Amino acid sequence: MKLTAMRPGKKTKRLFVGLVTSIAIGCFFLVFNAARMKSRQIKALPAKQADINEATALAHFASAVQLPTVSYSNRAKNNVIAFLDFQSLLDSSYPAVTENLSRHTGEDFGDPQNTSLLYRWSADGNNDMPAVLLMAHYDVVPIEQATLNSWKHPPFSGVIKDGYLWGRGTLDDKGAAIALMEACERLVNAGFQPQRDVYLALGHDEEVGGKYGNQQIAQWMRNKGIRLSMVLDEGGGIYRGVPGLERPAALIGIAEKGFLNITMKVQLDEAGHASIPPGENAIGILASAISKLQHTPFPAKLDGGISRMLDYLGPEMSFLNRIAIGNRRLFGPVIEHQFSSTPAGNAALRTTLVPTIIEGGFTENALPSTAAANLHLRIQPGESVASSLRFIRSAIQDERITLQIDGMLDGSQKDQFAYREPSRVSSDTSDSFKALHRTIKQVYPNVAVAPFYVVASTDSAHYDDPALSKDVYRFTPWNLDQSGLNLIHGVNEKIATAEFIAMIRFYEQLLMNLAGNNGN
Repeated sequence: MKLTAMRPGKKTKRLFVGLVTSIAIGCFFLVFNAARMKSRQIKALPAKQADINEATALAHFASAVQLPTVSYSNRAKNNVIAFLDFQSLLDSSYPAVTENLSRHTGEDFGDPQNTSLLYRWSADGNNDMPAVLLMAHYDVVPIEQATLNSWKHPPFSGVIKDGYLWGRGTLDDKGAAIALMEACERLVNAGFQPQRDVYLALGHDEEVGGKYGNQQIAQWMRNKGIRLSMVLDEGGGIYRGVPGLERPAALIGIAEKGFLNITMKVQLDEAGHASIPPGENAIGILASAISKLQHTPFPAKLDGGISRMLDYLGPEMSFLNRIAIGNRRLFGPVIEHQFSSTPAGNAALRTTLVPTIIEGGFTENALPSTAAANLHLRIQPGESVASSLRFIRSAIQDERITLQIDGMLDGSQKDQFAYREPSRVSSDTSDSFKALHRTIKQVYPNVAVAPFYVVASTDSAHYDDPALSKDVYRFTPWNLDQSGLNLIHGVNEKIATAEFIAMIRFYEQLLMNLAGNNGN
């Protein structure tokens, strides 16, 4: 018997050629999709570095930080004198603004404490262009007494040391409020006259929902028939450490998440002695439900804010990263995994849920009949309070557990922090967005600009009404890494003095771009 070597037949050859051809075509399209990603960055010459009296500006800022304008849900606890002193500080520090801009206070908006502030910088002549609203808030969160000894400098000292200004509110959000006022003072003194009305809203209760501040100001504007082409509030910033990007990213919030607070409760008919425990009790049932929710996250949505951000940042990354970003249908799971690996990235991908308060039991040797927990959700644009509730009920699958949203069961909202639907999504191609984009590139030329969804809540939500405002954006030119972000509402809150001076330049340039002769 003669043995012969096996040779591939024609069919095998065709399969091999077909496989190689398919791989080649696939690689071609991968590279093609990556190569066709064009930069969306606006080219702009750096703005002229006009002289700023840094010592005076920082002194004004320090004086503002020294005022304990802490806002509480219980307004009776507010130090109203501190808020009124802040207003007096603005009057004395910015005489040109005080003389040339009209000012409305809380008396005009129904605020009994008279702490709301709205400035109007009237347009030159009879100009019918929609106005611009720039926002900041001057209230701050309380100081946790247990942390006082951990502060390097007292939280309301306003100390300037080691290149930083220290104190509560330096980042959130007195820095922006004072930088805005400094920019306006400089422009008024330079003879600048806006070509459209410019409004400055300085909220006094943003940290507790803005019910008596910007909520009332927004309604006052509606009543007056004021039209806004753009609203700009805090929310985004300049961040270092975006995966795949070697330079800082300036992220402009074009939407923000909603929020929802739920009381999840177990109520059993029977309890008993702890020496004879049943298979389950109220605490165990509640704990099981919480565990289910912790292990059943809301689905990731790459087609939301992350996708829009990648459209802008992808072309600024390495070619290997552009291959993944340009072929998101194929590499979507990889991108999702990368973002999900960090708390900030995970929050940008999906609706988040976290238990924040838990209650149950009344003595050591008795079984509790009730147990309850507070669940705090941040709801992704495109979803809703109703869809979030459906997801939770589906994940729990336990009829013994009730869900209650404070104030919604009877059709009213008793607690302003009970819920807020996600905002609408503003345009990332509008003239206002382009003006904001251009301003950032003029003042911070080395950053990459991109839209994104803000994971927190801001006072801008009160203006999220197409009848009032065309587009709402959220951006403050903080230049922060993760350690800097942790200082917001935290111990040793501080801002680099150089960053504060740059913020003044930013707002000055933005006002010229939005309301100058070349404004949109």
